[in-house]
Amino acid sequence: MGITLAIRIAVVVFVSPFAGRLADYLGQRRTLVAADMIRALVVVGFLWVEAIWQIYLLAFLLNLAASVFTPVYKAIIPGLVSQTLYPRALSYGSIAYDLANIAGPALAGLIIAFLGFRANFAANGITFLLSACLIFGVPYFRGRARNRAPADSPALLHGVRAMLSRPSLRLALLFSLQISIISGFVLVATIDYVKNELALPDAFYAWAMFAYGVGSVAAALSYGNAGPRSRNLGITAAPPVILGVLLAAGLATGFPWLVAAWILAGAAQVVLGIRGNELLAAYSAPDERPHIYAAHFSLSHAGWGVTYPLAGFTTAAWGFHGAALLFASLSAIVMGLRLCLRAWQ
Repeated sequence: MGITLAIRIAVVVFVSPFAGRLADYLGQRRTLVAADMIRALVVVGFLWVEAIWQIYLLAFLLNLAASVFTPVYKAIIPGLVSQTLYPRALSYGSIAYDLANIAGPALAGLIIAFLGFRANFAANGITFLLSACLIFGVPYFRGRARNRAPADSPALLHGVRAMLSRPSLRLALLFSLQISIISGFVLVATIDYVKNELALPDAFYAWAMFAYGVGSVAAALSYGNAGPRSRNLGITAAPPVILGVLLAAGLATGFPWLVAAWILAGAAQVVLGIRGNELLAAYSAPDERPHIYAAHFSLSHAGWGVTYPLAGFTTAAWGFHGAALLFASLSAIVMGLRLCLRAWQ
């Protein structure tokens, strides 16, 4: 599992920056449909896996297609909705993602119970085919140019340079780094704390992660329906909340506080994620958005590539509370960088 996750992070970091150029050549609709078709074939390919190396190969191909699909898909959303509705669209998209994470395992369990383990792969492949059909019929793509000449396309690494040079896009990166700190710790360290330190049954881990998802869904729904002033207050409060949650994780003990802390953590990270996407849309031109979103997708996953293993190693070496205090220090450093960026502007 560790190697498979490492493959995912490596593919996203090194392949995603090229997604914008591919969308320029093939057209956005062709790129999205092709990525869905590849993922459908790869998922169905798991039905015939007989060796570990085959899992690694399929994981590489699956994440290769996802690294192209996700940033191009996100770059299209600002063109589908008005600037006023964009925050609400992001909120609803985040809610759908969180609900899928909550309901997905339950649905997979039902499929396994009634149809067998391998039926899951067939069902997953069908969902990618349905996605491709829906994308093919979206009116947004009608009348748009299928591709652009190489001379008309932004430079290959234009998105990366823009992310690092534009202050507002750098701020979006800092938001993503803050998200990777809290989410990386929650996703990796929670199971060790619940099972080994608290010695609780597996169901308690599920409840802790459910609390994290509930916080995310509630905050996304509130953000989408709030006014500009309330949204700005939420953005201002989110980083201190993340720092407070990690400090509490380092100092407090017991399952009830963990549930409360993870609700706040889920809420804070989703607010930062939505605002980060708002910044990407506001400070990029339509023609360069696939490149900007692709670069952001790549660079933000570089943070996950650090926090995932760091959370695992430090939790094993120092325990849950010691690792939480380290991650609180990292969160404070990112907050300091944000203040320096604001002062420098």
